[in-house]
Amino acid sequence: MGYISPLDDRYYDELRDYAAAVSERAFVKYRLRVEILYLDFIVNVLSRVGLLKPPLGDEERRRLLSLSFSDNDYTLFKEMEDRLGHDVKAVEYLLREKLSDVGLGNITHLAHLGLTSEDVNNLALGVLIRIAIYRYLMPELVMLLNVLMNLMEKYADLPMLGRTHGKPATPTTLGKEIAYHACRLTYWLGVITDIKLQGKVSGGATGSMASFSMISRDIDWIDELSRFVRELGFEPAIVTTQILPPDSVAHLLTSTGLMSQALINLAQDLWMYNMLGYVHVRGKPIGSSTMPHKVNPVDLENAEGNLKLGSSILLEISRHIQVSRLQRDLSDSTIKRNIGLGIGHVILGVRRLNAVLSSVDVDEGAISRDLNDHWEVLSEAIQVRLRALGMADAYERALAIFRGVQNERGGLWKSAG
Repeated sequence: MGYISPLDDRYYDELRDYAAAVSERAFVKYRLRVEILYLDFIVNVLSRVGLLKPPLGDEERRRLLSLSFSDNDYTLFKEMEDRLGHDVKAVEYLLREKLSDVGLGNITHLAHLGLTSEDVNNLALGVLIRIAIYRYLMPELVMLLNVLMNLMEKYADLPMLGRTHGKPATPTTLGKEIAYHACRLTYWLGVITDIKLQGKVSGGATGSMASFSMISRDIDWIDELSRFVRELGFEPAIVTTQILPPDSVAHLLTSTGLMSQALINLAQDLWMYNMLGYVHVRGKPIGSSTMPHKVNPVDLENAEGNLKLGSSILLEISRHIQVSRLQRDLSDSTIKRNIGLGIGHVILGVRRLNAVLSSVDVDEGAISRDLNDHWEVLSEAIQVRLRALGMADAYERALAIFRGVQNERGGLWKSAG
């Protein structure tokens, strides 16, 4: 069977559960569930003002809320979509058939009442995004943070040669450098966790709630619909066009993309430490096709590549969805369908980082030897101390002695004279 995305083929076994949660089939399931919950909501509201008699009994409501989505339902949905030429209308018709099957044909006329397709889509997409971020990506990030914290504590006091611009610089410790990346990840975890996604039900083609005024003028629709949206876990957006204001979704996708950039920094630093021999990356024993001695850090490079691709997809989506012509255009519809793909690449990249860091070997001997080969990096400490003691030209003297010179242990003091 042919696939376009490697997430659906090469990496599918690793992302099987995630794929099932963000696939096109899953999106249809979430839309059907939104329609079911909305139908339960509208039946309740209309019953309270006497527009539905008699109201649903407890058993009828149980049958409504227990409606589920099966493989056969998806096949039927696709057939309906092909016939109707509209995916959300196909979801509505599917719901009507399912209602009739469980003896609720008397309320089929209320399915999708007052809604536009975007009322359903924005809520269903919000559910999909929350599942992708908080059920699948967030646990991987927390695991990565825990691994980083363990490593930073273990190697907090391991002296290591610093490198700025790729050149030997003032010593640091391995634990401190790992702590830097842990702090960046902690920051982004806080940002992502604090973002509250918006949702909306505003009815009509322009989001003016005009359709609801035609149902009844005796209902405070803004209050009722806001309560419905809030019960689904979203912050109600009151003023909309046909579509939900994109800002909260864009904020979440942008933050996830920028967090991925921070993790690319981690992957590249680890790659450099592996190149220098400070750490040895275990994992898949994949080497060169021509050089038998090589063991390449393939998991680390795979992490970097997937994080780059995932970040690029999410940042581009968040950029595009900021603009929709007048009250609605459909250019964002196909783009939003790739949100799960972008997050999937980020998840895969984080999993690779977790695999690397959970099994990394730190070569303390190599780190120590490299540091001992570069005692000239203490020139900063020398000139600072001498200036503090009153030597006005300490920096200039150190500059004349140490610039461009490499000193092994003992050579530093001989150079200093």
